[in-house]
Amino acid sequence: MAASNKKNSTMQVVEVAGTLGVGCFTFVLVALAVLLFVIGVPYWILDAEARDGHRLHFWFASGNIIGLLNGILGTVLMVIMLLYSVRKWMNFLAWMEFLGSMQWWLRFHMVCGVMGPVFIILHGAMKMPSGSVGIAFWCMVLVSLSGLFGRYLFGHFPKAAAGRRLDLQFARESLSELRAQLVAETREASGDQVGEAIVVARELNDEPSTFVGLLMLDLEVRRRIDIVKVLLWRAGLPKQVHDRARKTLVAQLRMKRSLASWEVARRLFRYWHLFHQPLALAMYMIAVIHIFNAIMFGGVFQTLMGG
Repeated sequence: MAASNKKNSTMQVVEVAGTLGVGCFTFVLVALAVLLFVIGVPYWILDAEARDGHRLHFWFASGNIIGLLNGILGTVLMVIMLLYSVRKWMNFLAWMEFLGSMQWWLRFHMVCGVMGPVFIILHGAMKMPSGSVGIAFWCMVLVSLSGLFGRYLFGHFPKAAAGRRLDLQFARESLSELRAQLVAETREASGDQVGEAIVVARELNDEPSTFVGLLMLDLEVRRRIDIVKVLLWRAGLPKQVHDRARKTLVAQLRMKRSLASWEVARRLFRYWHLFHQPLALAMYMIAVIHIFNAIMFGGVFQTLMGG
């Protein structure tokens, strides 16, 4: 028992540290991107001919020092986001749990997948690329956008508290447990508002079959969550009872959403893989060719060394 408690405590520390780490990482990247953009605005707004004579051209042009560093940072972010896939493939190893849950690894993956293209756009001096680089650029944009879409679909799969995906039967059992828990927590509560809140959560019966249906279901769940919060607030429950009841009813609504959207989300997620992965592969292949050409013929090392 003591060993189990110690392990759980260690895992909580790892989870908190990982969450804080991803948050700080995101803040630094966003702050840096905003700073570079604000400083470079006088340069970005000029047309291509006028940029050559601008004082910032020496720093912000694609082949100059800040432009190159933006490209390097963006490329590094697009590469290290693949660590999420490595972590997912090795999830069967017990010791991998101490590297943090898949939930915050996914957040890290998304941050890199969004901020990487931002720095690559800054590397391109806010100009539309052409040729093979242009193809890689649009692959990157589509990979980033499709990644956000995939994250949206992934959010419809039932999850345990630690972010692990549940199978369908266990998700149904979890919903039954939430209902029993709510009955126990509100047994001593009185008032029509509590009963109405329970009905609002119980009567969510939408079953989407398309992507539009998923969107409509999300809006309906959001609407019902707001209604539940208002009804419980009006019920005047003791704070602890109120907080537990609200948390349980919101969890019920989200679990019912996941159960209702299970099939369509899983089907769309399968199609998403067929689109997302080939695009990502094409993007990385063209990026490798571009980097090779920049190193061999573009004078990258001379620029970085100040030569």
